[in-house]
Amino acid sequence: MDNETTERLLDRFRAYLDDAPEPDSNDEAGAAAERRTDLYSLFAELAALKNEVRLESRQVKTALDEFKSVFSTLHASQNQLTGELDRTRAALPEQRKAGLRPVLLELLELRDRLEAGLQALQNHRPSLLGRLGGRELALIRAVTQGQDISLRRLEQILSAQQVVALAALGQPLDPHTMRAAEVEHRAEIANGVVTEELRKGYLWQDELLRLAEVKVNRQPEPPIELPPSSTETDANREHG
Repeated sequence: MDNETTERLLDRFRAYLDDAPEPDSNDEAGAAAERRTDLYSLFAELAALKNEVRLESRQVKTALDEFKSVFSTLHASQNQLTGELDRTRAALPEQRKAGLRPVLLELLELRDRLEAGLQALQNHRPSLLGRLGGRELALIRAVTQGQDISLRRLEQILSAQQVVALAALGQPLDPHTMRAAEVEHRAEIANGVVTEELRKGYLWQDELLRLAEVKVNRQPEPPIELPPSSTETDANREHG
């Protein structure tokens, strides 16, 4: 670079410096004051921040405790509900049996009536005029067939519910499942043996549903031999 060029650049730099505004001393002092940090203010801000953090921590802890209480209540309610559901499920079979038992007893009464009616029809002997006409015999056969169908259908319903008749005839009297309604005296049969079923007994799912009413045998007692009186003894001696 030659001297002329150097002088020209220097002149332009001097002109730039002459035209630039002088800095204000007040502005520089304010900026310096803003840049300076007050230690007391810093500690005050830190103390306020610490208190705020502590307060927020307490609020968070309180909220967590409340959530914990709510969760504990929900857990206890869930356990209680589960227990109630389990007890309800366990009680359902018993409730069902309690509700179904009266219905089954009524069906057994209906069965007894159907069976008695069927036996009466089977034992019926029409009159001579009825036998000659044939109408009475046809009517008896039709009614007997209807009774038999109804009885069989009813027995199917009872069997589907696991209702089973007790075997009592010829068995020793069982006071848990039988009730002796009548007594019979037959020497060839042992004491306490059922000789006739007056009303059938039934089991329902291996539990007693209805007692059987039966006739029980009691052997006749042998006659008591009385010792001979003194008069009869004297007479026997005289004849001797």
